[in-house]
Amino acid sequence: MDRVAEQLRKARQAKGIELKEVKEATKIRSKYLQALEEEDYNVLPGLVYTVGFLRSYARFLDLDADNLVSTFREEITETESGAVGDDGTQNTKSRPQFQSLITKILHYIQIGKQLLTSKSSLAKELLENSRH
Repeated sequence: MDRVAEQLRKARQAKGIELKEVKEATKIRSKYLQALEEEDYNVLPGLVYTVGFLRSYARFLDLDADNLVSTFREEITETESGAVGDDGTQNTKSRPQFQSLITKILHYIQIGKQLLTSKSSLAKELLENSRH
């Protein structure tokens, strides 16, 4: 069975539809449609959006949206675990980097807390010094 990206691309091409037409009908940006067709999931904004885009795109193409979403979830799980493809090669496509994004956000929150704490301590020290 073809991967989700291939199913989308083949169905669109079989209907003679350009990505621009899909964009206009679904209101999904062209770069996201292209990312779905090329398995370039790092371009997509997040898993919830990706699944929503996939459902909309599949329905537009008269494909089974639930089946495609299920297959997509299996594919990203396989990719995450380093699954080997049908041709025996390591699957190199990467799923969206959600964990990396969350790690970065938490890091910046921690830095912000440290800055606030240090500024607060500095302000207290300056206030105490000004009273003497």
